[in-house]
Formats: sequence, structure tokens, C-alpha cells
Amino acid sequence: MLEEVETPAPATRPRQRALMRWVAAAVSAIVIVALAGLPVYVFPRTDRPEKADAIVVLGPATTQRMALGTRLMREGYASHLYVSAPKNMRMYDPCFNADTSCFSPEPTTTRGEARFTLDEARVNGWSRVIVITGGFHVSRARFIFDRCSGVDPIMLGADEPRNAYGWVYQYAYQTAGFVKAVIVGCAGPTP
Repeated sequence: MLEEVETPAPATRPRQRALMRWVAAAVSAIVIVALAGLPVYVFPRTDRPEKADAIVVLGPATTQRMALGTRLMREGYASHLYVSAPKNMRMYDPCFNADTSCFSPEPTTTRGEARFTLDEARVNGWSRVIVITGGFHVSRARFIFDRCSGVDPIMLGADEPRNAYGWVYQYAYQTAGFVKAVIVGCAGPTP
């Protein structure tokens, strides 16, 4: 006796094909976005360290960012380190070093850090600063500092390891930050 093999109903095959096309399109879009983000987030253009008027470490002041800023200061690239630290971190140990100053930007964003740098540049006559941030943030920070800080930024990215989730998060967060920077500009509302 032969067993009958059930074949899917004819309406199921077009649905399966449509689902497969949708999955293929989604995977293709993810690959395209990942590849497009490589030169912006994973391998951004950074500068060589040069003598500058100050070193500004953008928040959060991670161990890697602080180590890079401190090393550059010791090597004589600038005589003072400015660290973006929220008000609740004002007791942060480096804030008490003679050659380090902590500041709380308003707003507490890269735009606020660029505004702080602009204010300090006007008061102290700065023309060039070294700006240290995470590698994934270099492109957006450069975009904002070029437009809003009034100084020539030397952009450096600290090597901060990320897992797959961290990279997905940074792609989304930094992209949204770029959109916001374009829309809000330098003089956007202050909280």
C-alpha cells in the first residue's frame, strides 16, 4: 500500500516565497547598513596627535579615554586635561589633579561639550584642541565640533571593546545622534 504524501495547499507556496523574499531583503538591508557604517563607526578617520592648547575628554570618561588623555598630556601635547563629567561625578579622583579640570556640559551631550570648548576657547585663546572619545563616536563628534566648537579639533578615538550587541546599539545611537545634530544644529535649545 502506498502512502499518500501531502503537498502544501497552492496558496501556501506564494506566501512562503513572499516570506523568503522579505527575509532576504531584511538580511540584505542589515548587511548594507553594517558595511556602510564600517568607515563611520568601526574605522573612523582619526587624526595624529599634535601640540594643542588643551585636551578634552568627552563623556563618559572611560578608563581607555582617560588613559589616552593622560598619556598625551604627559607626552607634552597639551598642558591641561578637561574631562566631561556629570555633576554626580564631581568627586571623581582625576577632577582633583592640578593639571585636570572636570566640567558638566549643558546640555549633557556632545553639543554641550562643544559649547564648553567654544566658551573656553574664547576665554583662553585656544585655536586647537585634542578631543578624545570612543572610536565609534569619532565621526559624529568631529561633525559637531567642526561646526560648534570654534576650534580646530584633533579627533582621537580610544579603543573601547564592544560585543555584537554593543555595536548594534552604537550604530543605532550614533546614527540617531547624527540626525539630531543636523536638525538641532549648534544653537539648539538648552535644558
